[in-house]
Amino acid sequence: MELSDRKKQILKSIIDAYISFGEPIGSKYLTENCDINLSPATIRNEMSELENMGFLEQPHTSAGRVPTTQGYRTYIELLMERYKLTVEEVSLLNELLNFKLGEMSNIMDEASRVISEMTNYTTFSVIKKKGITVNRFDCVRVDDRSYILILICDDGNIRSRHLYSDEVVDEDLQIVAASLNEILVGTSIEQLTLPKILKFEEKLGTKIAFGREILKSVYDMLGLSEKEQVHLSGITKLLSYPEFYNVSKARCVLEVFERKCDLINVLFDSKPDKMNVFIGNEVMNCMIPDSSFVFKPITFSGNTIGGIGVIGPKRMNYNKVIASLEYFVKGFIDEIDDEQNNNK
Repeated sequence: MELSDRKKQILKSIIDAYISFGEPIGSKYLTENCDINLSPATIRNEMSELENMGFLEQPHTSAGRVPTTQGYRTYIELLMERYKLTVEEVSLLNELLNFKLGEMSNIMDEASRVISEMTNYTTFSVIKKKGITVNRFDCVRVDDRSYILILICDDGNIRSRHLYSDEVVDEDLQIVAASLNEILVGTSIEQLTLPKILKFEEKLGTKIAFGREILKSVYDMLGLSEKEQVHLSGITKLLSYPEFYNVSKARCVLEVFERKCDLINVLFDSKPDKMNVFIGNEVMNCMIPDSSFVFKPITFSGNTIGGIGVIGPKRMNYNKVIASLEYFVKGFIDEIDDEQNNNK
């Protein structure tokens, strides 16, 4: 059933007030504080119908109404006014957006802190680490049956592995190192494709078995680092809301934040380029009771490289949260685009 303009006005007024005060809203409040030219009896009838339609609920017989998940969803999609960031808020976000590509993780950490302070909620951000590549390969013979494979990587680290073989000859190691340097320098683990592997094996000729052990070690060493860097800020802010005074709910909050992989999976499985809003138990595996999770993936060149989001009570200030995330993510992507164009 489609909502009438009158019902939309009453629903919006109730949710606006409930977000501000956190107490059930009755007809008396709407009559005295909102620009609704209806009698208290008419407002009560409309509220009752909104409850029957699933947009409101009454926590106690004598109390006013509070929004349901369906009510919040309708508010966000149809009724919510767009929030205009203040000059101070824009300035804070702009300060974050002057960075180098190598500083992205630090920027996401600082963005989590700033947006948490701006919204007074918990902020969660994640950025995919750039795939490590190798600048140079070396193979050093130890004795007749062992050698050391050395990877000098672009992140400044040197990785090595002690490997064993039935027979280790200097000439074979030189051929292997030359083939690695010709074919795999500058290749990340994601770019280690079958054509490159076949080309490497073709170079080795009769030494294919020898090369396969080396390729396995290269793959293992390039995959040692974490794929994502995760930042959480303002965890105690969430616990300061009355919804989470209950000890079991507070424990649930902490458990969810310990399971960062669940939040990461939700983010990377979400719709790219869209603001994603999950209310209540819409994400069963990682949501906190009476909470909402609002986040925006960061997508560049068709790939999701990270994201940033806010976790707060269901009655969070959605318009301010969404405006803050939209502004930061757009600026972040623009900065990446500008720097890559300047480096061409």
